[in-house]
Amino acid sequence: MINKTLAILAGGKSSRMNYNNKAFLSFKEKTFIEHIINAGKSFKEIIIVANDKEVYERFNLRVVEDIYKGNGPLAGIHSALKSSNTDYVLCVACDMPLVSSELLDFLGNYNEDYEILVPKYKERLQPLCSIYSKNIIGKIEESLIRNENKLQRFIMSSNYKVIEELDNRKFEEEDFLNVNTPIEFNELEER
Repeated sequence: MINKTLAILAGGKSSRMNYNNKAFLSFKEKTFIEHIINAGKSFKEIIIVANDKEVYERFNLRVVEDIYKGNGPLAGIHSALKSSNTDYVLCVACDMPLVSSELLDFLGNYNEDYEILVPKYKERLQPLCSIYSKNIIGKIEESLIRNENKLQRFIMSSNYKVIEELDNRKFEEEDFLNVNTPIEFNELEER
């Protein structure tokens, strides 16, 4: 068992998906969120961060709302950290149906000193599949109060560690593929 929390961030409006909740899009006979829950089974706890709690009750997981509503993913990460029962939280966006247990377990078992552990693929940080330490809760709150909600900027101002590969291979597109638009969803279905 990995002594960390997996937090699935499902608080977005899904505006680019014509307001269809991305967590409930179906791929290979399961919803996106079910794929992520299954991939994270080795974590000590799984929580869902969402502002419409009742629609997630069927998963029998704890659902927490944003404390600072309307402030994007940084607010979701903040709520995940405040609500978790562990010192570190792996935050994953609900629109990543291909995320694997191999990737989540690798990140969850990574032991080095960091406030944020963030994968990098093709020169882009992947902050919505990263591990955050409870030590940064106060710093996040300061940013949110100042209305500085840019996640990448926040990471750059923290003690972060970048990783660019798993133990046995380089990261691949599938590891971090997020589905934001109907076109991207159609491309996913054609895989």
